[in-house]
Amino acid sequence: MNINKGFLPIRMYELFIIVVILLPIAWTLGYFNGRKAAKRKVSDNQVGFSKKYFVGLNYLLNEESDKAIDTFVSMLEVDSETVETHLALGNLFRRRGEVDRAIRIHQNLIARPSLTSAHRKMSLLELGYDYMAAGLLDRAENIFRELVREQAHKTASLKQLLQIYQQMKDWESAIQVAEKLQVDASGSLKTEIAHFYCEMAENRLYIEKQPKEAQQFIKKALNVDAYCARATLISGDIEYSLGRYKHAVKAYRELVKQDIELLPEAIEKIKSSFYQLNDKKGLAVFLQNAIEQGAGVSCILSYAEEVRHVKGDRAAGEYIAYQMSQHPSVKGLLKLIELHLKHASESAQPSLKMLQDVVSKLLENKPIYHCGQCGFDSKTLFWQCPGCKSWGSVKPIQGIEGE
Repeated sequence: MNINKGFLPIRMYELFIIVVILLPIAWTLGYFNGRKAAKRKVSDNQVGFSKKYFVGLNYLLNEESDKAIDTFVSMLEVDSETVETHLALGNLFRRRGEVDRAIRIHQNLIARPSLTSAHRKMSLLELGYDYMAAGLLDRAENIFRELVREQAHKTASLKQLLQIYQQMKDWESAIQVAEKLQVDASGSLKTEIAHFYCEMAENRLYIEKQPKEAQQFIKKALNVDAYCARATLISGDIEYSLGRYKHAVKAYRELVKQDIELLPEAIEKIKSSFYQLNDKKGLAVFLQNAIEQGAGVSCILSYAEEVRHVKGDRAAGEYIAYQMSQHPSVKGLLKLIELHLKHASESAQPSLKMLQDVVSKLLENKPIYHCGQCGFDSKTLFWQCPGCKSWGSVKPIQGIEGE
């Protein structure tokens, strides 16, 4: 039978799949019941089964899909031959978003005293997935903590626990689970573990105002992943908060080597550090080197500002214009308009002002950050992408509309 999903409503297509799963089971049960009936009188249960079967078909024909599904499910006795069917139905309900039904099916399975140990653990695992989908993290945690002791379900349970602890922001537990998982799964999770340490460091630095404790977590992060640019960025911020500006500059220099795309996140503190050290020449050299290594428009505009202080608006404008010819940028264009507007004639000012407003609005409506894994865009830097949940994949947008 050839069924084209495109010609069926989504709900009816899903119902068709359910019926395809259930009808062979119903036929099998009817067959065996029929053989038993040849040896003894038809029991009340068989009559009840037939009634339920036709009631379910009636619901189906009347497009009362929920009632039809419930009726067909109630026809299935739980035994070694139908457990897989129950599990498949539960999974289908969960994928459809009907988590309460999935939970009910899996709880019903687990409650059966005749269920084998292997099937019980499979059902328990699926129930844990149901609780995750329902947002019942504490219940899911209890299940996966139990199943992590079973070799067959250890890796799957550890992965779910890792998700749970990240959602709960329990970074210590997340680190413990990640360390076990990378051993069990023979894969590296050093990027994730380093970010977990960074989360703990940021909490100490920005919320609890304990920079020295934060530094200890950063050391651990860099021990796990020596190329973690986020840890280096936080290290610079810690030194800056302690007034150790030379150490801050040293950390930010490392950031240029590790991930120059993140330099805009530190540019204001970099400039402030050099100003505190009364070393404007050093700042100019720092910015020049960064630009030569591929730093974006934020560094270019910061250097142009230093040029303006020394040589005036005209020289700064010429520098920006030259850089824009090499690396076009909307941000650079806006700064160039601003410089020209200061010295434009009265007749030219209205046009320049209108152009400035248009470019400003264009920038206001554009995202600043982009995830290299899933394409998620935002105006806020997320160290863990809200879309694909990967760590360190969100960076400042590059190119004409970004850096």
